[in-house]
Amino acid sequence: MATATKDVSLNKKVSQFFWRSWAIQASWNYERQMNMGFLYGMVPTLDRLYPDESDPKQLAAKKEAYHRHMAFYNCTPQTSAFILGLAASMEEEYAKDPENFDPDSINAVKTSLMGPLSGLGDSFFLSTLRVVAAAVGISLCQAGNVFGPIAFLLVYNIPAFLIRIFGAIKGYE
Repeated sequence: MATATKDVSLNKKVSQFFWRSWAIQASWNYERQMNMGFLYGMVPTLDRLYPDESDPKQLAAKKEAYHRHMAFYNCTPQTSAFILGLAASMEEEYAKDPENFDPDSINAVKTSLMGPLSGLGDSFFLSTLRVVAAAVGISLCQAGNVFGPIAFLLVYNIPAFLIRIFGAIKGYE
């Protein structure tokens, strides 16, 4: 069942992963953690792949994909754009050729990347970068400089922004 998908530019796809990755923890829960945020990031791709809800095959495939992305998900938010891009790319491959693509591999890849990317992301963003940014901001504040909080935000958020953009591009590629 090859689907008729809308043609969307790479920049629009990447911007969807990027912007939606910022809200990945908006609906955090104890059972499956960030799964609803991950599905929120996948919705534009799934809606583009299966646009005709009056077609029973497309509707069933869309529901299956929605259900697939409601599985447990927990990863550092800054590195989640990479996994979103990769999962979207795999969903596109599955939609093109469902007979020769195992959809279980999509969740297998997500699951296998959660641990390593969380280890890297948590140690870099939470244990290193946040401490360094706080040290810079606090030292400026102690010196009486009003730019201490701004420096903290810049030192912490610029790398987070760049990692998300680069991750979304590389994940989708």
